[in-house]
Amino acid sequence: MTARTALITGAAQGLGAETARHLAGRGWRVVVADLSLEAAQRVVDELGQAFPVEGGHLALGVDVADEQRVEAAFATLSSHIDELHGVVNGAGVLFRMAAEEFETASWRLQLDVHLTGAMLCSRFAFPLLKRAGSASIVNVASVGATFGLPGRLAYSTAKSGVLGLTRTLAVEWGPHNIRVNAIAPGYIATEMALSGFRSGALDRDRIIDRTPLGRLGEPSEIASVIAFLLGDESSFVTGAVLNTDGGVTIDGTF
Repeated sequence: MTARTALITGAAQGLGAETARHLAGRGWRVVVADLSLEAAQRVVDELGQAFPVEGGHLALGVDVADEQRVEAAFATLSSHIDELHGVVNGAGVLFRMAAEEFETASWRLQLDVHLTGAMLCSRFAFPLLKRAGSASIVNVASVGATFGLPGRLAYSTAKSGVLGLTRTLAVEWGPHNIRVNAIAPGYIATEMALSGFRSGALDRDRIIDRTPLGRLGEPSEIASVIAFLLGDESSFVTGAVLNTDGGVTIDGTF
């Protein structure tokens, strides 16, 4: 049986790389897409050694914020594969600054990467997803789509938009048997959160105290939820947002 194929953006590090390892471990053929082709290839080499698959895992260099580059990347991908069974829109970037000082260039970049990038990758993936007969998209949102994140104006706004994108695509593409869902991670032990702790932008103890499960999430826990939404176990789930945040967004304790 030929392995199912999933493309993951932002997959050279962090949650993306962990998701790539998790899916490859489950027998998926993974397309590791990242701004850095060299970094993507390093992950592919790792996957190839640990989880060999027919046809091999693939590395793809792409700037998700650039429509022409996304189109070119998918043209290249289409020369290697006939169909896609899954897409994970996980590419991201984060800059912190006060709202009254927020730089327009930073605002545009973050919206372009998180929101426009997810739209472009989904749109150009559509023919390959449709050809698969049954496929799934998972968009990576954030707890920032539920509550305000001071200092992260563009990030929170973009992640809120990801939810609208998810629901609309789920409605439009459901008749093609393409499911579209989102996850909304909380504070996960990745470089993005750890850099915030180091800089003092985030208070680790306060975050943990605010989280009912009393700890940070692990990247592997997020990867397993993504795998669930890509897999057959969630075959009647679409347009949903799964909070993967340890309960931080439902705790009303003051």
